[in-house]
Amino acid sequence: MPQDRYFSYKKSQIENFLKSEFKKKFRSSAKISIRKRQKFIAEMTQKVSKRFGKDILFLIDFSKGGFSAVMSPVHTESTDKGKLNQSFSHPQVLYTSHCIDRFSERMNTQDNCIVQLDVYLNDAILSFGENEGFLACSEGIFAYEFDNDRLVIKTFLNFELLSDDQIKQFYGSGMISMLPVEYTTDNISGADFIIEDEQALLHEKPQEQL
Repeated sequence: MPQDRYFSYKKSQIENFLKSEFKKKFRSSAKISIRKRQKFIAEMTQKVSKRFGKDILFLIDFSKGGFSAVMSPVHTESTDKGKLNQSFSHPQVLYTSHCIDRFSERMNTQDNCIVQLDVYLNDAILSFGENEGFLACSEGIFAYEFDNDRLVIKTFLNFELLSDDQIKQFYGSGMISMLPVEYTTDNISGADFIIEDEQALLHEKPQEQL
């Protein structure tokens, strides 16, 4: 209940802030172009995340003079792992505040981090069981642990932070399709590193023509 009261108060603050910014930006009732809408949403996403937190999801209805719908993860809690924030789309997934902060820093974004984390996690879940304690997607690695029946995402390591050995570990033959395009090549001689299966193929003698 205290959590609900707190969010109701926070929600009204955000809605008032968005409506105020809308009135300052669009004083007339003239039609608002798509470009101006996109620019306004981008600006508000940064301002809201900086002022109210990076776990806020909001919608703006331009046809209703800036009416906004504000949502937040349905559950947060304080633990010895820090504050845990529930995923928007995965009920049994929680992100630590450390994970959200590191994701924001390493991906250089002020946008709603939980929305983006959810998108990457959708892909990463496909790698479950490949490496205990880690899930891999095309943008990097999630470190996780189980807390009863819940999956707690402890931190995020973007692809650039991984060593060649870690890339080989997390992106083996079963995960090669998740490598970012810039790390792949059409010609194997131009590769910076070679998966073990490919290394074996290089040393196989071509079959003689019949």
